[in-house]
Amino acid sequence: MDNRHLYLTLIGKRLAYLKTEVELFNSLNLTDINVYAENFYRDFFNRLGYEFDNTNFIENNFAHIDLIDTKNKLAIQVTSQNNNKKIEEAIDGFFKDPTHKDYKLKILLIAKDAKDYRTKFGNNFNHKEDVLDIKKILARINNITALVKLKGIADFLNEQILQDRKKTESNEVETIMALIEYLSKDDNRSISEKPENVDPQFKIYNRFSEHSVFLINLYTELCTVYQQPLIEAKRVIDSVKAIKISSYLKDESDKFLTAESNDPQVALEKLAELFYGKLSENGIKFDKIGIKFYLLDELINCNVFPNN
Repeated sequence: MDNRHLYLTLIGKRLAYLKTEVELFNSLNLTDINVYAENFYRDFFNRLGYEFDNTNFIENNFAHIDLIDTKNKLAIQVTSQNNNKKIEEAIDGFFKDPTHKDYKLKILLIAKDAKDYRTKFGNNFNHKEDVLDIKKILARINNITALVKLKGIADFLNEQILQDRKKTESNEVETIMALIEYLSKDDNRSISEKPENVDPQFKIYNRFSEHSVFLINLYTELCTVYQQPLIEAKRVIDSVKAIKISSYLKDESDKFLTAESNDPQVALEKLAELFYGKLSENGIKFDKIGIKFYLLDELINCNVFPNN
């Protein structure tokens, strides 16, 4: 799969996921997600070259619309409804103000698909072009030729929309992945002081003397960011889970260490790639550095690359 296909696939998955979530939450009368969607699509369209503002944060009253780009004379109503009446109300309400006569109005459907409307809308509103849904947005994105722009959109969606990962592994592996997922979220991180001695019993020095400086320096560097959240995350693990995790990590990491001729640096990188691959199977982006820190912590505890 080339990069262009990869980015377009990820963009499609993320937008489809958000559409499904909005539809589900609205069916339960949980409409707070609509407010999130307004700000999300403001930032999303601005990455396509527009300069939208959310009208909720503007002093002047802009009736019947949610986003406005005063430079490009473009207005958007963000809605989860796709009926004729909703569109007519938006058109008539917005263009009642004569200062809006030079604007182009779009209706963005965030939970429904556009229909082949038979109503003859006023104010030069062409429903085939001016009623936007996810399919139409994706069609436009598909015409973007600049790979760097596609990557920027994909990265933005990856940061904004974190899908739930399907659980397909054994319990102990799922627990490890849950810990890593916790470490991957920026909101869970906090700065702590560097430990004076990260390896008080000299396990790393005794086991991997040639690589000890690299391993200790890497752990010490990451410790200030990841140590506290890892402590918090591990509080939910009982003794039985801890034993099962320890056994799994010992067996799995030993295979990597043996395959790499007892080189812990290379084996650690390969082991981190293993978990990164498992976590990313659904196209979800996780923190590879957080994975390395977790594995280094388990190395110090003799659960990764155990003593022979």
